[in-house]
Amino acid sequence: MKLQDRALSIPVELTDAQAEQAFELARIWWADAASHMTIRPALTNPGHMGAVLAECAWHFSNAYAAQHGMDQKKAFEAILDGWTRAHEQAAAQSEGAAQ
Repeated sequence: MKLQDRALSIPVELTDAQAEQAFELARIWWADAASHMTIRPALTNPGHMGAVLAECAWHFSNAYAAQHGMDQKKAFEAILDGWTRAHEQAAAQSEGAAQ
């Protein structure tokens, strides 16, 4: 199967009227136990990206509940725990590189 066949579709909620102002912020793939991504830092306020990431985490937790039968709150907690561990690991790597 080609990668294009595994790509997600454009959200159906976007209307033709929004086409001129809409843009993709990130494309994220998972392979070999690592993420591979292309990002576009298009939001003028980086704090708004934090809101997008929070909303993304919430939607993922709902998807885990719907598609994998997980408890939504537990899935959300697991996502937040993963976020915290990843930040701690990145900080430790940054400290090690700075020394």
